[in-house]
Amino acid sequence: MISGVRILGLVFGAFVLIYSFAMRRSGKLRRGELFLAQFLFVSVWIIAIYPPIVDVLASIFQVEGRLFSIAILSSFVSFLLIIHLIIRLSTMRRAFGDLVQALALTSYGKDNVYESDLANIAVVIPAYNEEGVIAEVLDRIPEQVLGMNIRSIVVIDGASDRTGDVVQSQGGLAVFHVVNRGQGDALRTGFEIACREGAEIVVTMDADGQHRPEEIECLITPILEGQADYVMGSRFLGHYSDRNSTRHAGIVLYSSILSFFSRTKITDCTNGFRAIRASSLTRLELREPQFSAPELILEAVNKGLSIKEVPVSIMSRQLGSSKKPRGIVYPLKFGLAILKAWLRS
Repeated sequence: MISGVRILGLVFGAFVLIYSFAMRRSGKLRRGELFLAQFLFVSVWIIAIYPPIVDVLASIFQVEGRLFSIAILSSFVSFLLIIHLIIRLSTMRRAFGDLVQALALTSYGKDNVYESDLANIAVVIPAYNEEGVIAEVLDRIPEQVLGMNIRSIVVIDGASDRTGDVVQSQGGLAVFHVVNRGQGDALRTGFEIACREGAEIVVTMDADGQHRPEEIECLITPILEGQADYVMGSRFLGHYSDRNSTRHAGIVLYSSILSFFSRTKITDCTNGFRAIRASSLTRLELREPQFSAPELILEAVNKGLSIKEVPVSIMSRQLGSSKKPRGIVYPLKFGLAILKAWLRS
């Protein structure tokens, strides 16, 4: 006679199977999720119909008792579900980021008319609540470098202050994310606009005034001379106002790790002051929403771009506060970004 627990198992397994097929038919369940549901159904039914199968599991797991074996199997299934949910959440976040970017590009396309005399160099500046300093940064960016026209593209990443108003009052090109997504997504939006407008070289810099726009020439010269496709500014080869700080040690550590993974000597992996040949930039597959520096480096190496570091200056912030996560959160997330980019490369 079948016990009540076994009947409950059969009913539960049948419910899982029927529900999963219904969800799949309605388009709410992916093929991998259907396979996972079928695996759960088969496992429950086999145990309910033939309980001694658990003894085999007990022998494999080297434990005594069926309950322990079922608990181990349940933990394994739960682990698979957790991994699946993490992957699904990551996919949803990326889709949301793509939506934010699409809205920004649509708004930009309506509000701006492309100029016939396009700039050769696009300076992409992600900005989040930098109304106190962004005007000075834009004022210091030259109109031309080595005979090439420059145009600044400021991506306002969900700012809650007047950063966008200040940029527009300065005659700058402001592109708006409706919510804060992070530096990586802001750069992706800026890269898309720069490529659409026909820029030959894309320069990136921070909006907090720590980079010196006067050094743009140092970044683009190796590209113009055919020495590199991707030029990174290095504070350790140049001037660093906050040298010997705790952050200094972290940058050195992660630069060593990235040098190992990329098989390329990197001295300053977190520096956002860089220049990239636009035709090379379009080959990179960028996904990281916030900590984009390691992803850019590893993608560039993976796609065969030639990389060069040049000396630049990193000045102390004069106004406002850093938007980077505080404490141990920043190094942990930066390390995770390195790992994800390396695993994907």
